[in-house]
Amino acid sequence: MSTKVYLVGAGPGDPKLLTLRAIELIETADVIIYDALLDSTILKKAPTHTELIYAGKRAGKHSMKQEEINALLIEKAQTVGGNIVRLKGGDPFVFGRGGEEMMALQEAHIAYEIVPGITAGIAGAAYAGIPVTHRGVSRMVSLITGSCANGDLPDVDWSALAKLNQTMVFYMSVRSIPTIADKLISHGLSETQSAAIISQGTLPTQRIELHTLQEWRAASIDPDQYTPGLFIVGDVVDFAPVYAWTKALPLYKKKIVVTRALYQSSVLAEGLRVQGAEVTLLPTIEIVPREDLSDLYREINNLASYRWIVFPSTNAVDIFFQSLHHLGKDTRALGSIKIGAVGKVTEKALMNYGIKADFVPQKHTGKDFALELLASDVMVASGNVLIPSSFIAHTDIKNVLEEAGAKCLQLAVYDNRAINYDLHELKELFSAPIDWLTFCSSSAVTHFMELVEKYGLMHHLLNAKIAVIGELTAQTLSTYGLKYNAMPPEPNMQAMIDEIIKQTIK
Repeated sequence: MSTKVYLVGAGPGDPKLLTLRAIELIETADVIIYDALLDSTILKKAPTHTELIYAGKRAGKHSMKQEEINALLIEKAQTVGGNIVRLKGGDPFVFGRGGEEMMALQEAHIAYEIVPGITAGIAGAAYAGIPVTHRGVSRMVSLITGSCANGDLPDVDWSALAKLNQTMVFYMSVRSIPTIADKLISHGLSETQSAAIISQGTLPTQRIELHTLQEWRAASIDPDQYTPGLFIVGDVVDFAPVYAWTKALPLYKKKIVVTRALYQSSVLAEGLRVQGAEVTLLPTIEIVPREDLSDLYREINNLASYRWIVFPSTNAVDIFFQSLHHLGKDTRALGSIKIGAVGKVTEKALMNYGIKADFVPQKHTGKDFALELLASDVMVASGNVLIPSSFIAHTDIKNVLEEAGAKCLQLAVYDNRAINYDLHELKELFSAPIDWLTFCSSSAVTHFMELVEKYGLMHHLLNAKIAVIGELTAQTLSTYGLKYNAMPPEPNMQAMIDEIIKQTIK
């Protein structure tokens, strides 16, 4: 097995700003040694076998010294081998000490590759509508460290910096801003020169604060309020009030809670973030295949007796086909069986296995599905129907088809298990007002409300808007005395996002 260490830039925070090469390496890594990344979803791209090691480097909070990280890279390359990914915030060669790691690897005769990343000093400014260079305003930009290892300001030519008519971006500088402002003013820069702090750059939580250098010199700054942050000095800062494009996003700064099962939440969460929302993931359920799937295995071996298989959800699709493959079979085992999908999302899940659904209803409730199916295929009433579903699934499809004469077997193939949270975790959730709660299933409503009632936190929901998918989810919500503010006309994530936007801006 060949071995190589990859020094990879993870970008400024927004996971969508990862390079294609970075994603490729993360998805094939044997070991990932990572810094204090700004978005944990980056690591979810790694295979389950990948060894994840936290190096914890952040200004003022180093849990590993650079020499220890260098030694760790060499050790893993020599003992584990394969693809060793050193994942660094921003770009590894822009105040990332990637050069030191490269030199250590070269000295140890270990192959390496450098994968550049988008640096925060450029990206954070861009997300604030600040072009760090602009014709007629600033023809150059300096990237400057705002602190040395001992906490002091770097020994730079402050007089030259102040005279170059440029943009200055100070990294790791939040604690030193008053001193930096004083140095620049003392060496000739105007007291009225515009300057800004940008914190949490490129994330939905990004904030920018603009003042003159004189105001920054006199400021009392709480570092924890702005870290991680950049200090940008220059006339281009004046673009921000007019051109900060993220502020125009329809869900800008809206705090939205996604309660969907964690592995299902990415499409909804990412879609909301793209529209400017600050998304908090609070999965209230986890989807788990039943420990005993022997009944499903039996029916898979008896598929020839069925006229229809009806899939109510994507979870049912995945577990059915995983079981099919587990038994050494493939889609040829379905023969002439017809396939029904409740909803377009389930239809798409079937396509992932090379199956085109024979029937997808116009409406998406179980009763409507069954009635439409009976109207489209009168022979279903005289055949056998297999319905893989959740243990707590409604039996509307089964009941309607059986009333028409069909023989139905509804098999529980997965459980919707509640995820528990303690009081501290829920208080953290409600520490700031919530703009939207989202529920994609009745079980998500039930488990969330059980937690809220258990800890006496119902009052936090009074001003939150609620979005749901499906009539059954809405009915479950109503049993707790709550009404929904948004329900998409179709049960899919993009329709949910569109409806939330519509109800937010109206």
